[in-house]
Amino acid sequence: MKARLMQEWQADEALANFEKIKEAAVDGTPQLIHRRDGKEVVVVSRGYFGAHKPNLRDYLLTSGYAEEHDEFDEALRKVRKSGPGLFNPRAVDLTE
Repeated sequence: MKARLMQEWQADEALANFEKIKEAAVDGTPQLIHRRDGKEVVVVSRGYFGAHKPNLRDYLLTSGYAEEHDEFDEALRKVRKSGPGLFNPRAVDLTE
């Protein structure tokens, strides 16, 4: 599924074209719907959402937290360089 540019709709237009919106979303094109109150809704397929949703791990490993470098940012840089094996789950014996 290859993502394309987002297609935009007004709310009334979206209601009249709901089938087209669903099909385009399933085909990989996000659909942006503008509501009358100024709020917006994005329609995407579950597959697109799962492939693009942010997760805490990625956010922490790619975001800087201070305007200047601090100890936390430096620790994150070290973790990034060390590779993914650092956070592998450990086996725990719960019978003890």
